[in-house]
Formats: sequence, C-alpha cells, structure tokens
Amino acid sequence: MRLFTIGDSMIAMNPSNKGPLKFNHTFQRTIGGAELNVAIGASRLGLETTFYSKVGKDEFGQHIINNLRGEGIDTEHIEQVPGKNTSVYFKQINADGSGASFYYRDNAPIKDLTEEDVAHINFDDIDYFHVSGVFVALLHHKIELIQSMMKKAQKANTTVTLDPNIRLKTWSKKTASESLGTLLPYTDILLTSDEELEILKIATPFENVEDLLKEQDLQEIIVKGGHLPTQFVSNEEQFETEVFPVSPIDTVGAGDGFSSGYLFALSKGYTAKERVRFANAVGGMVTEVIGDNEGLPYLEQVESFLSGKELINR
Repeated sequence: MRLFTIGDSMIAMNPSNKGPLKFNHTFQRTIGGAELNVAIGASRLGLETTFYSKVGKDEFGQHIINNLRGEGIDTEHIEQVPGKNTSVYFKQINADGSGASFYYRDNAPIKDLTEEDVAHINFDDIDYFHVSGVFVALLHHKIELIQSMMKKAQKANTTVTLDPNIRLKTWSKKTASESLGTLLPYTDILLTSDEELEILKIATPFENVEDLLKEQDLQEIIVKGGHLPTQFVSNEEQFETEVFPVSPIDTVGAGDGFSSGYLFALSKGYTAKERVRFANAVGGMVTEVIGDNEGLPYLEQVESFLSGKELINR
C-alpha cells in the first residue's frame, strides 16, 4: 500500500519556553508542514509514503529533504527551486499547550506548481491520496489543478482523503468554503471538525446520514473533536468514540497525526471503530511531545499505548 501527499515544506522554529514570542530568545530548528507531518506519521507507522513538494535551492531546503529521506519517505518528487526561499514559520506555545503560528511563506515555492509538474504522477501505483486544506489555501488560485489531480486519482481507484485544515490566517471563510466545496465531489473520506463543517455548510448533527453522504458524494465523514469524542459517519454505521486522556504540552500537529493514523489503519483493513480508535491514539500521543512531528509514534509505540489503555479500562 502506498500513500501520496503534496504540500509546502517548512522550517519550523520551536521556542525554548512557553509564552509570547517576544519573550523568547532561543528557538530549535525543526521541520514542519501539515502534509509533511502526515507523510512522516504514515511512514513511521509502516505505510510506504511519497511526498511531493517544492523547496528553495538553499540549505534549509536540503535540510528538509535529508530529514525526510531519514524517515524513509520517497523524496524523488521534491524539487529545489533556484531563486526561491524555503518557507519558515515560528511557533508560539501557550501555557495550556495550545499554540499560534507565524508564517513567512508569501513566496512559497509550492505556489508555482503547474500541471506539467504533476503530469507524470501515476496514480495507478498509489492507494491513498491525502489532500490538506493548507495546500489548497496556498493554491486556491489554481483550484482546477488540484481538482484535476483528485479526478485522476479517483479514475485510478485511488482513495482520496481530504482534511480541510482551515486556518483563517491564510484565507477567508468564504474563500475556504468555495474552494474546498469544489473538491468534495472528488473526495472519498472527509477528515474534519465541527467548525470546518459549519464553514463548508455541511449540516450537523447528522440526522439523515444517507442523504448527507449522497449529497456530498462521500464514503465517510470523520469529525475530530479535540478533547471531545470523535464522530464517524458512513452509510453502514454511525458512532462516537471517546478520545484518550493525555497530558498535552503542544497540540500542533495532532490533527495531522490523526490523519496519518487513520490512513495506516485503513491500509491494514481495520474496522471503522478500530480505525478511529487507532487514529485517536496517534493524535493524542503527538500532543505529549513538543514539535509538529517529533511526537509522531512508531507502530510498536501505538500498540503499547493501546495495550496500556486497555488494561486501565478493565
């Protein structure tokens, strides 16, 4: 099974201390980006992963490529672009573990993506194509290009997953709703939140599931609730699953962890309840480590986590 995802790659600057950035003087350089995080998470769990991106032809760009290769990710489709700078962002971590991000990527290399760049991608060799709203926000002016990729994926019987991942720092609610709405017809599985469903104008609570899925042409909708139960909806079943109690110190990347966990569980043929439970575990574990992807676990760590929780539940 192979996962393919595409998006911006960034250098992430993590503060040494919690609190406002103006009071932080030292930072640790790591790497980040929503799609990059999903790629790392899936690869660590054991899913073959290809990541497409564009970075600057600079030291930061090479640093990202080297790190991803070290994670076992196929980096053949990461292009270093002369004259462009690799995207950078600074993270603020608040006392409760929540965070704020400050981006420096107005001229992100990925914004120059063209149809020719992705024409060679063979979706016949790809089982899952994961799309994040962060990538869509950066390229909403080229929405037809993203639609074309998703259409090709579906034509090749590749399962397409979409995480709206709406960040209002990058675009307005109106633009997000309009752009992401055009992608729903080419989406099989929607990984989202209540707030995002409201922006996408998808009604909740789910009262008429069959009509809802038919209207949106979706196979599954998974609604992440943070510390609240995760909701699952398909034509076959509808349920809620409690999240695991954790002690979060950095919540950035939790949603990406959930996506990577869900995709891995899907590739292994887990039942819907098993998939959600596994993804909840991965998402929770991410929050207990500082960094966007540093806390993404390996399979044996998730299995140990789940085993421990089972013992506690007894």
